[in-house]
Amino acid sequence: MTPRRKRNPLSPKPILDSKSLREALEARGISISEYHLDNFYALLHRLNYPSLSEFVEYHNRDIHKNKLSFLSENDDSNIENQPSLNHHHHQQQQQQHLAISSYKKKNARQLPHRFLDFLADTNHNSLSTLTSSIYSQVTSLDGTTTKLVIQLQDHHFIESVIMRHGSSRVTLCVSSQVGCQMKCNFCATGTMGLSGNLSQGEILEQLVHATHVLRKESSSSSQVENKYQFESIRNIGKICFCFIFFKNYPSHVRISTSSIFYS
Repeated sequence: MTPRRKRNPLSPKPILDSKSLREALEARGISISEYHLDNFYALLHRLNYPSLSEFVEYHNRDIHKNKLSFLSENDDSNIENQPSLNHHHHQQQQQQHLAISSYKKKNARQLPHRFLDFLADTNHNSLSTLTSSIYSQVTSLDGTTTKLVIQLQDHHFIESVIMRHGSSRVTLCVSSQVGCQMKCNFCATGTMGLSGNLSQGEILEQLVHATHVLRKESSSSSQVENKYQFESIRNIGKICFCFIFFKNYPSHVRISTSSIFYS
């Protein structure tokens, strides 16, 4: 039997791989808090995963829009046009103070400038929003199941399966490995051998691709399962890192395994 082709190092690396992102930031002497990192990933999800340069443009435009709105609503001329009574002037100052506090809270999620400059420098940050793509998409005749064949950056292929349960619930089965080494005779994947594990980012990108498919249908993913085409315990470390990201989705998570346990 022809040996399985092993995986190549990723370049660029997935931005959804939080470890790779932090390592790239540290190499540039940039630190970012967990709060800002969570806000970045949440906003990236709300924007439907644009390129990094597009993300920075949107973020800066939104912050500028909020600032202009605040200045318009709290123009000094509004104070000058009021009667010059001391108590009324004091009341106006209090209202302006509350407006400033509200503005600061509204913009508390503004990302650090050095972090945004890093994201915009796509020629040197060695990161990308998506490193994989949908190679093919096949939906069953009854429309309940869609199989996505996803091509990875190193030209390996994995599969994800979307299963629709009525109009309100969707299950997504994702891969955590390329191939499988378990050799289960009832499973075609088990006979393929193992080429390597997926990174955290590559696992999560399957969720992004499925989200794009479902958004075109005006559907929402409410349940996520890891149970397709892999032996999950063999890559449990990367899967556990993915749990942190799932808080951006209204999801439940299950892990399926071939009952491999370690004592």
